[in-house]
Parts: sequence; C-alpha cells; structure tokens
Amino acid sequence: MVLPTSDSSFVEELATDVEAYLHRCNVLTDFAESQVEERVRLARLVNRLASDRDGLQLRIDELARHIDTLEARLAPLDRSIVVRLSRAPRRIWRTLRRSTPR
Repeated sequence: MVLPTSDSSFVEELATDVEAYLHRCNVLTDFAESQVEERVRLARLVNRLASDRDGLQLRIDELARHIDTLEARLAPLDRSIVVRLSRAPRRIWRTLRRSTPR
C-alpha cells in the first residue's frame, strides 16, 4: 500500500489562503476594536454633555426664579408715583414728536 503524497503546490496555495484569511481576520479584529473604542469614547462624551446639560438646566431654572423675584419686586415700583413722574417727560416728548408733521 502506497501512502498518498501531497501535492506541494496545493499545500502552498492552501497555506497562502490560510495566511490571507488570518490577515483579514486580524484587520477586521483591529477595526472592530477601534470601533468599540470609538463607541466608548462617544458614550463618555454623551454622558458628560448630558451632565453639563443638567447642570446648565439647573442654573437656568435658578436664574428664572431670580428673574421672577426681581420682577415681583419691580412691579410695585412701576406703579409708584415717582417712577410714573420720571417717565412723563419722555412720554410727552414722544407724543409731541409723533404729532408734529414732518
């Protein structure tokens, strides 16, 4: 009985194909790892932006409450006689300017 002999060109071609396949696997693995790293980086960035947004929203709410407080304090002043008299000359001047023909 004779043992089968290998065709050396077939074996070399098969080894070359396996090496090319392994190289493609390495390239795809590197690409996948870079994509995972990028997704992790983007997720961290999104989390940081979300926390910044939450902090800014708290600050905006605080400023809105402060504005409401200031408006509540200014409302009585707008109705005071002193403020109304101080605005009278400007209102008279505007009325005169509108009524005079040009």
